[in-house]
Amino acid sequence: MPRHADPKVEGRILEAARKLWHKGGEKALSMRAVAKAAGTNTPAVYRRFRGREGILKAMVQSYQLELFRAVEPCRSLQEVGQRYLDFALRHPREYQLIMSGLLARMTKSRPNFEFVLGRTSQWVGGSAEDRRGLLLALWALLHGTATLKLSGTMQDEDFSHARAAMTVAIEVLVANASKSQGPG
Repeated sequence: MPRHADPKVEGRILEAARKLWHKGGEKALSMRAVAKAAGTNTPAVYRRFRGREGILKAMVQSYQLELFRAVEPCRSLQEVGQRYLDFALRHPREYQLIMSGLLARMTKSRPNFEFVLGRTSQWVGGSAEDRRGLLLALWALLHGTATLKLSGTMQDEDFSHARAAMTVAIEVLVANASKSQGPG
Protein backbone atom coordinates (compact mmCIF):
# COMPACT_ATOMS: atom_id res chain seq x y z
CA MET A 1 0.00 0.00 0.00
CA PRO A 2 1.51 3.39 -0.98
CA ARG A 3 2.38 5.90 1.72
CA HIS A 4 0.30 9.05 1.80
CA ALA A 5 2.10 12.35 2.18
CA ASP A 6 1.40 14.08 5.44
CA PRO A 7 0.28 17.62 4.56
CA LYS A 8 1.40 18.89 7.97
CA VAL A 9 5.01 17.75 7.64
CA GLU A 10 6.28 21.01 6.11
CA GLY A 11 4.78 23.03 8.96
CA ARG A 12 6.29 20.67 11.52
CA ILE A 13 9.67 20.90 9.82
CA LEU A 14 9.60 24.70 9.84
CA GLU A 15 8.41 24.84 13.45
CA ALA A 16 11.13 22.38 14.49
CA ALA A 17 13.74 24.47 12.66
CA ARG A 18 12.51 27.62 14.38
CA LYS A 19 12.76 26.00 17.82
CA LEU A 20 16.24 24.65 17.10
CA TRP A 21 17.37 28.06 15.82
CA HIS A 22 15.93 29.84 18.83
CA LYS A 23 17.63 27.44 21.23
CA GLY A 24 21.03 27.06 19.62
CA GLY A 25 21.36 29.29 16.57
CA GLU A 26 23.17 28.19 13.46
CA LYS A 27 25.09 25.38 15.17
CA ALA A 28 21.84 23.64 16.14
CA LEU A 29 20.34 23.65 12.66
CA SER A 30 21.25 20.54 10.68
CA MET A 31 18.93 18.66 8.36
CA ARG A 32 19.18 15.59 10.58
CA ALA A 33 18.37 17.57 13.75
CA VAL A 34 15.42 19.25 12.03
CA ALA A 35 14.08 15.90 10.83
CA LYS A 36 14.36 14.38 14.29
CA ALA A 37 12.72 17.37 15.99
CA ALA A 38 9.91 17.35 13.40
CA GLY A 39 9.26 13.64 13.92
CA THR A 40 10.17 12.71 10.37
CA ASN A 41 13.21 11.57 8.41
CA THR A 42 15.94 13.47 6.60
CA PRO A 43 14.73 12.54 3.07
CA ALA A 44 11.30 14.00 3.93
CA VAL A 45 12.99 17.27 4.89
CA TYR A 46 14.96 17.34 1.62
CA ARG A 47 11.76 16.69 -0.38
CA ARG A 48 10.26 19.87 1.02
CA PHE A 49 13.38 22.04 1.30
CA ARG A 50 16.36 21.71 -1.04
CA GLY A 51 18.72 22.05 1.85
CA ARG A 52 19.57 24.01 4.93
CA GLU A 53 19.52 27.31 3.04
CA GLY A 54 15.92 26.61 1.94
CA ILE A 55 14.89 26.14 5.54
CA LEU A 56 16.74 29.31 6.53
CA LYS A 57 15.01 31.25 3.77
CA ALA A 58 11.59 30.04 4.96
CA MET A 59 12.51 30.98 8.52
CA VAL A 60 13.66 34.47 7.48
CA GLN A 61 10.39 34.99 5.64
CA SER A 62 8.37 33.91 8.68
CA TYR A 63 10.39 36.16 11.01
CA GLN A 64 9.99 39.03 8.55
CA LEU A 65 6.22 38.48 8.76
CA GLU A 66 6.40 38.63 12.57
CA LEU A 67 8.32 41.90 12.36
CA PHE A 68 5.75 43.23 9.89
CA ARG A 69 2.95 42.37 12.32
CA ALA A 70 4.81 44.30 15.02
CA VAL A 71 5.25 47.50 12.97
CA GLU A 72 2.11 47.44 10.81
CA PRO A 73 -0.20 49.05 13.40
CA CYS A 74 2.28 51.86 14.17
CA ARG A 75 1.18 55.46 13.69
CA SER A 76 4.58 57.18 13.67
CA LEU A 77 8.23 56.53 12.93
CA GLN A 78 8.98 56.88 16.63
CA GLU A 79 6.57 54.02 17.33
CA VAL A 80 8.08 51.96 14.49
CA GLY A 81 11.48 52.51 16.09
CA GLN A 82 10.33 51.33 19.50
CA ARG A 83 8.56 48.26 18.10
CA TYR A 84 11.51 47.38 15.88
CA LEU A 85 13.90 47.58 18.82
CA ASP A 86 11.53 45.59 21.05
CA PHE A 87 11.29 42.87 18.39
CA ALA A 88 15.07 42.65 18.08
CA LEU A 89 15.59 42.43 21.84
CA ARG A 90 12.82 39.86 22.40
CA HIS A 91 13.98 37.68 19.49
CA PRO A 92 17.77 38.11 19.32
CA ARG A 93 18.63 34.99 17.30
CA GLU A 94 15.74 35.54 14.96
CA TYR A 95 16.70 39.18 14.48
CA GLN A 96 20.29 38.18 13.74
CA LEU A 97 19.03 35.75 11.09
CA ILE A 98 16.84 38.42 9.49
CA MET A 99 19.82 40.77 9.38
CA SER A 100 22.35 38.12 8.34
CA GLY A 101 22.16 39.04 4.68
CA LEU A 102 20.74 35.64 3.73
CA LEU A 103 17.56 37.11 2.30
CA ALA A 104 19.51 39.81 0.45
CA ARG A 105 21.52 37.09 -1.30
CA MET A 106 18.31 35.38 -2.44
CA THR A 107 16.09 38.31 -3.36
CA LYS A 108 16.11 42.07 -3.76
CA SER A 109 12.70 42.25 -2.09
CA ARG A 110 12.58 44.09 1.25
CA PRO A 111 8.86 44.10 2.06
CA ASN A 112 9.16 45.57 5.57
CA PHE A 113 11.46 48.35 4.40
CA GLU A 114 9.17 49.18 1.48
CA PHE A 115 6.09 49.11 3.73
CA VAL A 116 7.64 51.50 6.28
CA LEU A 117 8.95 53.66 3.42
CA GLY A 118 5.39 54.07 2.14
CA ARG A 119 4.19 54.94 5.62
CA THR A 120 7.08 57.38 6.04
CA SER A 121 6.01 59.33 2.97
CA GLN A 122 2.43 59.43 4.33
CA TRP A 123 3.50 60.64 7.77
CA VAL A 124 6.27 63.04 6.75
CA GLY A 125 5.14 64.05 3.28
CA GLY A 126 6.91 63.80 -0.03
CA SER A 127 7.27 60.75 -2.18
CA ALA A 128 8.60 57.42 -1.00
CA GLU A 129 11.73 58.03 -3.06
CA ASP A 130 12.16 61.44 -1.37
CA ARG A 131 12.08 59.69 2.03
CA ARG A 132 14.39 56.75 1.21
CA GLY A 133 17.44 58.50 2.73
CA LEU A 134 15.53 59.31 5.92
CA LEU A 135 14.43 55.72 6.34
CA LEU A 136 17.91 54.37 5.62
CA ALA A 137 19.31 56.66 8.33
CA LEU A 138 16.62 55.52 10.77
CA TRP A 139 17.26 51.87 9.93
CA ALA A 140 20.99 52.33 10.56
CA LEU A 141 20.21 54.01 13.90
CA LEU A 142 17.82 51.26 14.97
CA HIS A 143 20.03 48.40 13.82
CA GLY A 144 23.06 49.95 15.49
CA THR A 145 21.23 50.36 18.78
CA ALA A 146 19.88 46.80 18.64
CA THR A 147 23.25 45.34 17.69
CA LEU A 148 25.12 47.18 20.44
CA LYS A 149 22.67 45.86 23.02
CA LEU A 150 22.49 42.31 21.66
CA SER A 151 26.25 41.97 21.33
CA GLY A 152 26.79 43.00 24.94
CA THR A 153 28.91 45.95 23.83
CA MET A 154 26.47 48.37 25.44
CA GLN A 155 26.13 47.93 29.18
CA ASP A 156 22.66 47.56 30.63
CA GLU A 157 22.89 50.80 32.59
CA ASP A 158 23.61 52.71 29.37
CA PHE A 159 20.84 51.15 27.33
CA SER A 160 17.96 53.23 28.72
CA HIS A 161 19.93 56.38 27.86
CA ALA A 162 20.67 55.07 24.38
CA ARG A 163 17.02 54.16 23.81
CA ALA A 164 15.89 57.63 24.89
CA ALA A 165 18.55 59.24 22.69
CA MET A 166 17.43 57.05 19.78
CA THR A 167 13.86 58.31 20.19
CA VAL A 168 15.04 61.94 20.25
CA ALA A 169 17.22 61.33 17.19
CA ILE A 170 14.22 59.92 15.30
CA GLU A 171 12.18 62.98 16.26
CA VAL A 172 14.94 65.32 15.07
CA LEU A 173 15.40 63.48 11.77
CA VAL A 174 11.65 63.42 11.13
CA ALA A 175 11.28 67.11 12.01
CA ASN A 176 14.14 68.00 9.70
CA ALA A 177 12.69 65.90 6.88
CA SER A 178 9.26 67.47 7.38
CA LYS A 179 10.77 70.93 6.81
CA SER A 180 12.37 69.96 3.51
CA GLN A 181 10.54 69.05 0.35
CA GLY A 182 13.43 67.20 -1.26
CA PRO A 183 15.18 63.96 -0.36
CA GLY A 184 15.41 63.55 3.38
